[in-house]
Parts: sequence; structure tokens; C-alpha cells
Amino acid sequence: MAVAPITEGALAKLPVAETESAGAPGIESLRNAIVSALANSGRASAAELLNNAVWTINGSSLHVDVPGVGQRMLSLTVNAATEKIIKQELQRLGGPTKFTAIPGAGSASASSAPPPVAAGSIHETALAHPLVQRAREIFHAEVRSVVDLREKP
Repeated sequence: MAVAPITEGALAKLPVAETESAGAPGIESLRNAIVSALANSGRASAAELLNNAVWTINGSSLHVDVPGVGQRMLSLTVNAATEKIIKQELQRLGGPTKFTAIPGAGSASASSAPPPVAAGSIHETALAHPLVQRAREIFHAEVRSVVDLREKP
């Protein structure tokens, strides 16, 4: 793809990544945006499941193959409210118009990166605590969930 030189008064044109076509986001950008949106809306289980899944785009459909999870568990985790958030993100990003999540064969593989933590959340506060950091170092542990026991006004 030829890129026009940047000149004064002209709009800069950047090359589009090979995995993304002009105007359509790639799988990784869709995955990151959707997983972040789910985590920020309090759907950490769905965010973790989808982050560890296999994503494919087939025309105007996004297929997510979730390994190690049965159909019943998948339908409980990726419910109507979760699908609404996913479809809103897809529409916002200009991604595929259809979304399907199916249980996959095999076991879940841990992704190289943990699901994103919402900025300003209690989860972020807990991860920043020195005792939690030290325990994670000693036991090579991960923090899966955090319960907020503070008084609510």
C-alpha cells in the first residue's frame, strides 16, 4: 500500500495494519476493547472467559470459541446483558454485526496477559497494596476476585 507523503496542509495518511482492513478493527483490538468493557461493567468472569478464547471473524460475524467451558456455564456467563455490552462495543468500533460464543473442545489456555483491571476500581486498589504484591511474589499467585467490604453510604 503506497502512503502519500505528509505535507503542510495535507491530511496525514498512515498505512493500515495487515490484519485490519480500512475502517474495520482487527481481532486483537476487538478483543481488548470488549474484554475491557466487560471488566469495567463488573462482568469479570465473562471478561476472563472471552480473553482466553479463540476469536475469528467470518464476514460480518464474530465467533468466539471458549475452550474448557460447557454450554450451560457459557450461557450463564455470556448472558443477554453481557451480549448487549459486546454488541454495543462492536457497533462503537465498527466491527462485525453478529456475535456468537460457543463452547470449545479442549481445556482453557491461560492467556499471556491477565484481563484488564478497571482504573479506580477496588481490584486495582487491592493489587497496589504492598502485602498483596508481596504475597503474589512469594506464592506466584494471581488475584482472581476482590470483595469490597468497605462501608457504603
